[in-house]
Amino acid sequence: MEKRRYLELDALRGIAAISVVFFHYTSGKGLSKIFSLGVSAVDLFFLISGFVIFMSINKISSGKKFVINRISRLYPTYWFCVTFTFAVMMFLKITKFPINQIKIYGSWDYLANLTMFQLYFNVPNLDGPYWTLIVEMLFYIVILILFELNLLKHITLISCLINILIIFNFFLVTNNYISNYTDYFPLVNHFPLFFAGIIFYKMAINEINKKGYFILLFCMLTQILIFRFLESDPFYISQIQYSCMLIIYFSLFILFITNHLKFIVNRLTIFLGEISYALYLIHSYAFRGIIGFLQNHYHIPFWIVTLFIVLPIVISFAYLITKFIERPYSKKLKYFLQNKFNAVPKLA
Repeated sequence: MEKRRYLELDALRGIAAISVVFFHYTSGKGLSKIFSLGVSAVDLFFLISGFVIFMSINKISSGKKFVINRISRLYPTYWFCVTFTFAVMMFLKITKFPINQIKIYGSWDYLANLTMFQLYFNVPNLDGPYWTLIVEMLFYIVILILFELNLLKHITLISCLINILIIFNFFLVTNNYISNYTDYFPLVNHFPLFFAGIIFYKMAINEINKKGYFILLFCMLTQILIFRFLESDPFYISQIQYSCMLIIYFSLFILFITNHLKFIVNRLTIFLGEISYALYLIHSYAFRGIIGFLQNHYHIPFWIVTLFIVLPIVISFAYLITKFIERPYSKKLKYFLQNKFNAVPKLA
């Protein structure tokens, strides 16, 4: 794809991130139901990830480089945000701060969360948004295995078969023939979205013709079918609402690959896209607590607190994390890992 199209992806990331923020900030407030639709914005993240990761792995020469790229991209910002959130929790606990959102976690919970694989340590996420990261990591592992086995050329066939197995699994679990194991391998509940992202990429580079639309429809219908297995969506929106949001997300991607999505690209959406990872990770626990504290103890109206106090602070903080943590330390970690594992091509 042409490089300028990355701007549309950044804009989509920004829109998805701010949608999640408003969903979390308005949850349980009895406000307009429109904000509850933001719970589905992670699906847009998964679509983007499928597109970008498949594009990325087709541009590298070894699985080692892929692993280094993913680790250096994700972990520095994640480590900082986990540490910040844990420090806030400890501060609230030690000072017995008058807030209702205090959670009690220990050093083991913190250390396990630093791995991003806390699910397999039977440790809860320190903050709600972290649940998506294990889904992403599992997708990376699956893609890496297919890459190492030289099977990415068959990704469309393999993914269609996986979708069929997901549908079969849904009916087995629904009819109580087997237990629902997807809690231990949550990628199953979101794989059709990553697969759709891959198909969108293949269509964008003209590797798949218009038959790709039938595969995309298959992906979307599969995802809608397994709605009841999703993490939080069924608690906030209906299956019909979820279906409508998926149609919107898939339509946006169709506009993207056909070069008709430029209208979403502006300074605001690009800025939000650039800070989207940090914003997604940092916005929830501490800042939702601030909203509640200012409302309950100073009786400041919700929208005043949210729009004019907390939102500017959290966006500014996400920008600082992006500028001073994500950008420099991702580069430093990548350089360190490349040299540590000899992943840098040597000059003759």
